[in-house]
Amino acid sequence: MVSFTNLAILAALVFPIIAVPPPVSEHHGKIRNYATTNFIENSWIVVYRRDASDSQISNHEQSVKSFFGKRDKTKKKKTAHGIKASWHMRSLRGYHIHTNEDFITTIAASPEVDYIERDTLVSAYDLDTQSNAPYGLGSISHRSSQSSTSYVYDTSAGRDVTVYIVDTGVYAEHSEFNGRASMGANFVSGSANTDENGHGTHCAGTIGGSTYGVAKNVTIVGVKVLNADGAGSNSGVISGINWVASNAGGSGVLSMSLGGYYSAALNQAVTSTVNSGVSVVVAAGNDNANAALYSPASAQSAITVGAISSSNAKASFSNYGSVVDVFAPGVNILSSWIGNKTATNTISGTSMATPHVAGLVAYLISLEKLSSPSEVSSRVSSLAVSGQINGLPYNTPNRRAYNGAA
Repeated sequence: MVSFTNLAILAALVFPIIAVPPPVSEHHGKIRNYATTNFIENSWIVVYRRDASDSQISNHEQSVKSFFGKRDKTKKKKTAHGIKASWHMRSLRGYHIHTNEDFITTIAASPEVDYIERDTLVSAYDLDTQSNAPYGLGSISHRSSQSSTSYVYDTSAGRDVTVYIVDTGVYAEHSEFNGRASMGANFVSGSANTDENGHGTHCAGTIGGSTYGVAKNVTIVGVKVLNADGAGSNSGVISGINWVASNAGGSGVLSMSLGGYYSAALNQAVTSTVNSGVSVVVAAGNDNANAALYSPASAQSAITVGAISSSNAKASFSNYGSVVDVFAPGVNILSSWIGNKTATNTISGTSMATPHVAGLVAYLISLEKLSSPSEVSSRVSSLAVSGQINGLPYNTPNRRAYNGAA
């Protein structure tokens, strides 16, 4: 096995003269999703072993940076390759790197590296539709299976709770937010520090808008990881999660209405954030498939949300399975949008169901003074109405989100 202390020397010897790729198959086992087709070229996620020491990690990253620095100097120009972000969370320590497969295989030989993933694409979970009236707030505040357009709630409504929306950003100037929204961080290179898509603003409106919101007094912080097309990368999402874990102060709610295929690294980032004291709510996904195949939907520590219609039927697109904790309205949801301060849009998806539950989580934290993610998760489950959802596949919990008010 190659010692990483010699990595820079080894790489310097291999890369300038390489004509035939080195025998790399012995280390492909560390690349967990090597065969995926949904990857971003030359973009990788490297995760350290849990028992790796701080000095091992520091030496590792310095060696990688030194190699690319020397190579750039030799070529007399700076390349796009190298470490792009480092993460030092409780349950996930690692980094995002741009490099070719030959060098990533050298990194895989390092004893302090647990595994590597190809960086894959993620996207927002929404579906464009049209409708006239929102019903989600009525659903979430009534035990009855009959549709209601009245929303019953305690006036505390999420006061003193911050919800971090890891998405396309938030149009903070929208009139729905009354000065309670802001942009916290932007991980989409070269993009404006606002929502250029609308998806994140729609989610924010359902979470905490004055008209469309479940928790009308929450503080909203946008963390931009998806571009104007609603697309991004696992590495970008992990960077956004890492920012929340580092800045939330051990409390609050993280809402993610996005996802892609299964990623152990992304799930570990979610677990780390929950362990830090932040409740994480995620979308089950829109492929009418088992949510266990997707991330962050499959993260065990998150509250995973599926979508139902106004008639309490499973939405045709909603993912399902034992990892789904609760269902909420996700078909024809009216909320805030971009373009002007009063813009609205009506769309569907598990993306729209998720902010109903993220808002509910903030509402319950404020109202009942819940102090840990485990308390929050248990309370959401205990309040949920059982047995009312039609069309659920076998082994899928039949629970509809409910705030306990009426």
